[in-house]
Formats: sequence, C-alpha cells, structure tokens
Amino acid sequence: MVRDIVLALAVPLLICASGVYAACDVWWRRSHPAPDPHSHAGRCFAAERAVSDAEAIVADRYAILAEAERGAARLGGQQ
Repeated sequence: MVRDIVLALAVPLLICASGVYAACDVWWRRSHPAPDPHSHAGRCFAAERAVSDAEAIVADRYAILAEAERGAARLGGQQ
C-alpha cells in the first residue's frame, strides 16, 4: 500500500522536477549563448577544446605506457 502511494506521488514529482530543469536550462542557454561556430571566437573555442582533448588523450596514453613499463620491470626482476 505504501509502495503504491510512493509510486503515485513519484510520477508527478518527476514531471514537475523535469519541467523545472527544462525551464532553468532554457534560461541558462538564453543568458549564456554559445559562440557562433563560424566566428573567430567560435573557431578559437573549438581549437582550444580540441587541444585540451588531445592533451588528455596523450596524458592517458603516457600513464598506461608508464604502468606497462613498471609491470615489465617487475617481471624482469623476478626472473
């Protein structure tokens, strides 16, 4: 019985919360528009994001490589 009441109240609460989220999202996007991708600022933003993504990928790969080298050194020392 309590489970049915909780379920019956959860649905309207979820709908109301999603409406509040959507309203806040619309307000945020209208007050903070994204730069035009064809403008200079948009191209600079995209370039900075591409560089930061590439740096993160390279850092991850170096970490994996360093871990593999440490593992190989441990295996070499055991033989």
